[in-house]
Amino acid sequence: MQLWHNLKKVGPLLGIVLGATLAAYSVQGFIVHAGLGGGGIGGIALILFYTLGLPIGLMTFLMNIPLFFLGWREVSRQFVIKTLIGLVIYSIALDLLKGIRPLPFEDIFLGALYGGVLGGIGSGIVFRLGGSLGGTDIIAKVIQRRFGWAMGTTMLFFNAFILLISWAFLGPKIALYSLVSMFTFSRTVDAIQGGIPAKSVTIISNNSDMLVSRIHHEVGRGATFLQGRGSFSAEEKNVIICVVSMPEIGHLKRVIREVDPHAFLIIQDASEVVGQGWAVE
Repeated sequence: MQLWHNLKKVGPLLGIVLGATLAAYSVQGFIVHAGLGGGGIGGIALILFYTLGLPIGLMTFLMNIPLFFLGWREVSRQFVIKTLIGLVIYSIALDLLKGIRPLPFEDIFLGALYGGVLGGIGSGIVFRLGGSLGGTDIIAKVIQRRFGWAMGTTMLFFNAFILLISWAFLGPKIALYSLVSMFTFSRTVDAIQGGIPAKSVTIISNNSDMLVSRIHHEVGRGATFLQGRGSFSAEEKNVIICVVSMPEIGHLKRVIREVDPHAFLIIQDASEVVGQGWAVE
């Protein structure tokens, strides 16, 4: 029990270290190798590296210091502490991994694509564990808490401003490829933040009891009954709400067709599902 308790305390910190290192690897291994820019504080650090030769990691850390005061006032102390750990590891790894070349590619698009995906995975891991890597991540976290905006979308908005600066210093071609990297990064972050991809299914059927029984036993998912009434027939009906994973949607549709071929079915994306049987924050 004591070992499990210690793992629960240390595990998130190890995850933050892993995510921060992966994010740094994506920058040095793909973004810098392709000569691309970036967004936020990291984008400014890249411009300073390309133009003045200043260390990316050191400049990233120094420029983040003022933002910690914002994070300390606006978000939880735990978030700030985890962000500080992530930022320190990220900054150190950025400079330690300088010059690394995982693949001898010359395609700028591949650098933008893989740099964005790996960076998004690394940052997304840190976000899910309650921290960030500093920069506009802190601002995005504050806005998420106040207004509920997706962090990846907010970061894309702020990073667009830095992209204009990159356009001036690095040229339009590099700036546009950098936009590909930034967009890929933000979509990857949102995907990881949203957890397991799922579908919310609304079913209106005259055989609702039998249908729910088969969903329980064959699909392995629970369901919720809502009371509904048809607008034309005025007939009372049970409305079934069920959430399933992407691989399960085909099985669910097959069960519905077998029980009630005339069932009315609505399938919607569930951007985030939290609760028993699903990944939790």
